[in-house]
Amino acid sequence: MVQERKFLKGPRLRNPADYDFPGLQRALKMEPEEVIQEISESKLLGRGGAGFPTGTKWDMAFKEEGEFKYIICNADEGEPGTFKDRYLLDERTLKVLEGMLIGAYVIDADYGYIYIRGEYFKSIKILQEALEEAREAGILGENILGSDFSFDIKLVRGAGCYVCGDETSLLNSLEGMRGQSRTKPPYPISKGLCGCPTLVNNVESLACVAEILHQGASEFATMGTEDSKGTKLVCLSGDVNYPGVYEVEFGSSTLQEIITDLGGGPRKSHDIKFVIPGGLSTRILTRDKLDYKYSYEGLEEAGSSLGSGGVMVVGSEQDLTAILTRIARFYMDESCGTCFPCREGNQQIYKIISRVGKGKFTVNQLEIIEDLGNAMAEAARCGLGQSAQYPTGTILAEFKEELVEGAVY
Repeated sequence: MVQERKFLKGPRLRNPADYDFPGLQRALKMEPEEVIQEISESKLLGRGGAGFPTGTKWDMAFKEEGEFKYIICNADEGEPGTFKDRYLLDERTLKVLEGMLIGAYVIDADYGYIYIRGEYFKSIKILQEALEEAREAGILGENILGSDFSFDIKLVRGAGCYVCGDETSLLNSLEGMRGQSRTKPPYPISKGLCGCPTLVNNVESLACVAEILHQGASEFATMGTEDSKGTKLVCLSGDVNYPGVYEVEFGSSTLQEIITDLGGGPRKSHDIKFVIPGGLSTRILTRDKLDYKYSYEGLEEAGSSLGSGGVMVVGSEQDLTAILTRIARFYMDESCGTCFPCREGNQQIYKIISRVGKGKFTVNQLEIIEDLGNAMAEAARCGLGQSAQYPTGTILAEFKEELVEGAVY
């Protein structure tokens, strides 16, 4: 049974007049090193997909020296099956701003940007109003909350480029260049926006920071497992009766329980064929692997990853070849084309899959797709190319008998 311990949910927070920013007020009374220690003790992992320790990332940004420093909220949220950041931007707007302000204070950032997905029209309007009201209330601008800390934020609308979910591609877009990945190192922490030290965090990560500073690291650390602390916003979609955003404590339930208890089980007559557990860039899990605990380590043990939290349920009546075609077309279209493995690999995979149509793959075609996927994973320079083969490769591997002509077991 799913245990729902709320950490990020609560009353709507949009108007600064209705919120006293308790996490920020506490942070301003602490030294930056103390705030970093608090975040580190909470064991918060980044909620954007990579799962990098937030305390470590902030400590690295704090120690960087530069004439200017920036903090960026990555609200691009282009990962298919993921929409939890939109919920936070719409309903917990001030928690996200508070997390940014705390981060800016800690690393001594000069300016901040919220890079938001261009299609989030409602969220953009809400954020524009919230930022203006925050300036009027003295939450942004000079001497915030009567302190020596001054900081402001600009909202920047993205241009619909999936690859800008990658930090370096996002930075290029902010600088007015084409959204394409940069070679790493150097990393944004040391050489980011306009060549200056830059801290980039996901929307959910920043909202968690605000709550951690408010409730304390010890409260956050009581939730979850040893390796997965706190709660996670799960985006449940696909062939379920009740799709939506749900907050789940790590380790309190399995994927199957989330789908059954929160999602109301498979939709209509569908049985579950497989689940994409963390957004499109994660490996699929067949229905016999859904009894693993929902946590970073649980999904890794199952053979996939938690990713961005986008749980997409695929019913047994769905056409696998049609799904494979849509996935391949998506990655082909969204590749920035900068590096050869990703550009050519995704094009060739799409050509092979689209030619199959309603027929079956040959063993040779399967081997070519596998080789192309492995080449991208090894040689592509950003996460798009490195993970593009995960859903396609695992669907073909798990359903060979259904998809491949003459498959032998």
